[in-house]
Amino acid sequence: CKDCGLLRHPPRPMCGRCQSTQWDTVTSKGKGTVYAYVVVHHPQFPGFDYPLVAALIELEEGTRLVSNVVGVDPADAHIGMPVRVSIEAVDETLKLPLFRRAD
Repeated sequence: CKDCGLLRHPPRPMCGRCQSTQWDTVTSKGKGTVYAYVVVHHPQFPGFDYPLVAALIELEEGTRLVSNVVGVDPADAHIGMPVRVSIEAVDETLKLPLFRRAD
């Protein structure tokens, strides 16, 4: 929000704190921690490796977003795990911001 500085994701037309419609963008460093997660086994969709760690990631900037944590054994996933973003192709036409363990 350009008026009160609140960061929000996903973007919305109006700030939830001050109701301003003035906004700007901030580039994230792509670092964060796992705030919550679930291990998905079914249903399975093409382009993903199962079991899948679907997580709510809290970015260092303070916003949260839902993504997948890849390259980690689901048994090793945990709340508070440091992660970093990795833009990866999930098929020939689609790239997504996925997360990998940061340590």
